[in-house]
Amino acid sequence: MPIVIALNNHPPSKDTVIDVFLSAFHFLLVLTLVAILAAQSSLIRPGITASNLRLVTLLDRAYGASAVLLLGVGFSRVLWSAKGAPFYLSNPLFWAKIGLFMTVAMFSIPPTIHLIRWSKHAHSLTDFRPPDEQIRYIQRWLYAEWMVVLFIPFLAAAMAHGIGLS
Repeated sequence: MPIVIALNNHPPSKDTVIDVFLSAFHFLLVLTLVAILAAQSSLIRPGITASNLRLVTLLDRAYGASAVLLLGVGFSRVLWSAKGAPFYLSNPLFWAKIGLFMTVAMFSIPPTIHLIRWSKHAHSLTDFRPPDEQIRYIQRWLYAEWMVVLFIPFLAAAMAHGIGLS
């Protein structure tokens, strides 16, 4: 027998189930991105080993895929959430959140490019180690990503409370 969580003995509507699913999936993707960014930040250090370089490269692919999924789920929430598209589209905080997300995406490009280059070098040179100056360069980009990412939850929380709506 299926388990149905219901209030007042009424099963949730299809729209509510979709809204809950999209909201939870959105939240899990945010956690995934933060976890991957934390892992990359801890692994990308001067003297990075070949195995850690391979791991960071795989994490970077997962980061990109998770970001694309997050964007897709986020816009699905705009289209199919219980709050409706006008709740999001008319709120300047929503657009600020999108702007910050895109800023993080842009800040992630230089690390990705370097990781691709390093990965190619590591395949052809078994003793390849990225130069410390390039590592520090990537660390600055990761730090910049963190500085932007930290503001996004505040905008999301404000939006959830209706702040920004006229």
